[in-house]
Amino acid sequence: MDFGYTKEEEEFRQKLCAFLDKELTEEIARQNWEDKGVGPEARQFSRQLADNGFLGMSWPKEYGGQGLSSTYDFILLDELGKRWGAHIPLDVGYTMVAHTILRRGSEMMKREFLPRIIRGEIEFCLGYTEPNAGSDLASMKMRAVEEGDDFLINGQKTFNTEAHYAEYHWLAARTDFSPNIPKHRGISLFIVDMNSPGITVRPLITMSGERTNEVFYENVRVPKERLVGEKNKGFYYMMEAIDSERNHVFTPGRLLPILEDLIRYVKETKFMGKPLAADPLIRDKLAQAAIELEVAQVFAEHSRWMESNELPMTYEPEITKVFVSELEQRLVDTGMQILGHYGQLEEDSKWVPLGGRIEWYFLHSFMTTIGAGTSEIGRNVIAQRGLGLPRS
Repeated sequence: MDFGYTKEEEEFRQKLCAFLDKELTEEIARQNWEDKGVGPEARQFSRQLADNGFLGMSWPKEYGGQGLSSTYDFILLDELGKRWGAHIPLDVGYTMVAHTILRRGSEMMKREFLPRIIRGEIEFCLGYTEPNAGSDLASMKMRAVEEGDDFLINGQKTFNTEAHYAEYHWLAARTDFSPNIPKHRGISLFIVDMNSPGITVRPLITMSGERTNEVFYENVRVPKERLVGEKNKGFYYMMEAIDSERNHVFTPGRLLPILEDLIRYVKETKFMGKPLAADPLIRDKLAQAAIELEVAQVFAEHSRWMESNELPMTYEPEITKVFVSELEQRLVDTGMQILGHYGQLEEDSKWVPLGGRIEWYFLHSFMTTIGAGTSEIGRNVIAQRGLGLPRS
């Protein structure tokens, strides 16, 4: 098992770093990670990534890609994350939706959506969670009933981040209502135009100031050609996409700027005439964070290596997700302890240290162990698939 990079991959990294150092600003990064809406600068940056050949490296050439290893995609995600925790603008479509379209979508769907995703022209929002179907997605109630050439959809989704500016909804809905089948077998996936009549989007603001949404469907018509793959197979497609999401979204590199900020702060800040860096407790906590960040990188590299070599992944991405999301919480908690009362200040205060990033990350970190599957669910998956333990 070799996690090293080839000469060509390292050359790609160097070219990418030169581009990012020149074109990526903190303002562009913040337009993404605050989820207030991808602004014009971020969309332009996405087009620049595409124009310079940094997007779709592993996608087939016939759909706008370059037909290379997925390792190139992971290099891109790592290097973005090292710069203010940035990620690809319009990343839901790129990191989650596109992989399922490639595996399960019709030829017409691939040619319609994949080139536009690479060019940064469109974004998707995820429509999975419902008020009574979160960790147990198979309990969803949204209904999609066949009616002529369409599906007629009614119901509600919640925690649909990016729904207020995405062009399309990556929507899961129930299409088989038979009482005698397992509930996960009657779900299908759809691509829905967010401008369709009957869709209402309402904001939900999180404790960190990020916006997510609840989305209501009232007799929304979706053409049958927008059904992804086979009818009633949507739950299995979602599970495939979630594994890929673990590898593409929960990147350890995005935590590096937090650690670097704290290291710089303790070197530059004095307390009672001595730099904070001389405090044994602070040194211990930052050293422990550095150790855990290295461990997280190994977990991520292992899981990515499996995906790059098209090996079946059962629980490996889940380990990465649980460890990285909980490491973020431990790291920003350390940051709040180091900054003391000043760590609670928001970015608009003249007294705030480190631009208010620690305060924002602290509030944001609670979501990371809940979104995309809770840590409790993750541990259940690891226990069952990895350790062979019975279902709880």
